[in-house]
Amino acid sequence: MSSSQWLKRDREVVAQSPYAPPLVLERGRGCELWDVDGRRFLDFEAGQFCMNTGHSHPSVTEAISRQATVLMQIGNRFTTPARIQLAERLAALAPDPLGVTFFCSTGSEANETALRIAKLVTGRFEVVALARGYHGRTASAYGLSSATRRMRRGAGPQMPGIVHIDTPYAYRCPFACGTCDQRCWRHSVEMIDRASSGEPAAVIVEFIQGAGGIIPVPADWAREVRRFCDERGALLIADEALTGLGRTGRWFAFEHTEVVPDIVVTSKALGGGVPAAAVITSREIAAAALAKGFVQSASHQGDPFQCAVALANLDVMETEDLPGNAERMGRRLMDGLRELTARHRLAGDARGIGLIAGLEIVDSDKDGGGETPELAAAVSVACLERGLIVGGLRPGIREGNTLRLAPPLTVSAQEIDEALTILDSALTDVAAASMAGARQ
Repeated sequence: MSSSQWLKRDREVVAQSPYAPPLVLERGRGCELWDVDGRRFLDFEAGQFCMNTGHSHPSVTEAISRQATVLMQIGNRFTTPARIQLAERLAALAPDPLGVTFFCSTGSEANETALRIAKLVTGRFEVVALARGYHGRTASAYGLSSATRRMRRGAGPQMPGIVHIDTPYAYRCPFACGTCDQRCWRHSVEMIDRASSGEPAAVIVEFIQGAGGIIPVPADWAREVRRFCDERGALLIADEALTGLGRTGRWFAFEHTEVVPDIVVTSKALGGGVPAAAVITSREIAAAALAKGFVQSASHQGDPFQCAVALANLDVMETEDLPGNAERMGRRLMDGLRELTARHRLAGDARGIGLIAGLEIVDSDKDGGGETPELAAAVSVACLERGLIVGGLRPGIREGNTLRLAPPLTVSAQEIDEALTILDSALTDVAAASMAGARQ
């Protein structure tokens, strides 16, 4: 059956995303995907950041098959060797004092869990989050997310006590700092003190913003946030849903700042394609939450199936040194993206760490060029037509003007170069079409 036939059936029974491309995928291996028509694609979104070890890695699929025949789910009252071993592994990967895990199934659920812990331990309810941040679509996480105003429309009141502060976004700094001198942070502290009690339960940070435009936070800024939390008695939560587990060349993105959060949320890549998430914190914070009556209770919470697959997934990352490959291939990718920004008028800024990179698409004025999500969507479609999947098909959303490039950590130099060649061609054709349209 062809793609068009499958898509017709899909539209009849599945609620449609406004950003879904006309693509029906059938199989994958490593960084490659094939649709039902036999067309090959390079997946430079890694299954929406979930497939760090690549599609259908033999070790991961073998663990899926093996555990499915043994034990899959037991509810939340019991433990298993796989759960214990996974918690031990996460404690070994995370820096001290992070050593105790609460298991969940998704990033949204894990962020909700982290917020409940912070509120219970501190006895407070206010939470500070970043403008352009994104933390999920459950109630509290949705309220913290401000990646786009479209998310707010028709959703009704958000969770009370949220204060949004400036994102340290050098390319579009409202303070025109050039290099970050903490003016945005000083303004943020003033906003916290004016819009709240000044003593929040938590500050939640993506150390590299994802949906907001692939924006790494400066190390100096992160250290100021850490100092603020210590002085005000707030807990620092790192949302590592997109960036965790090797993608930046280190196990967690916050490690690039030398700041250690109080709570770390990791999901997406943890399960190797199986929904799994974890909230990692210190023994002290975990004990305080439990002493105050915290209960983590969900039907799928550290299932033996989830944990066994996650363990196999982490084994692959370690034995194949995928964080090291992310660092090496990330340098190659960033060098190529910077070369594209030097040659293409639509390519305004390239940024990222390791294998999470963003290419901001702008109009012809590179100095603060206008945010152009429609052009970015056109580049994304042009890439897809040439066999490259990138994140960025979000016309009408301001932050949608940044293409997200995040291939599986198994990506090769040849695949990086192929993707850059496709992106080069797509930028050329979209620029020509936009100029032709402007002349008409």
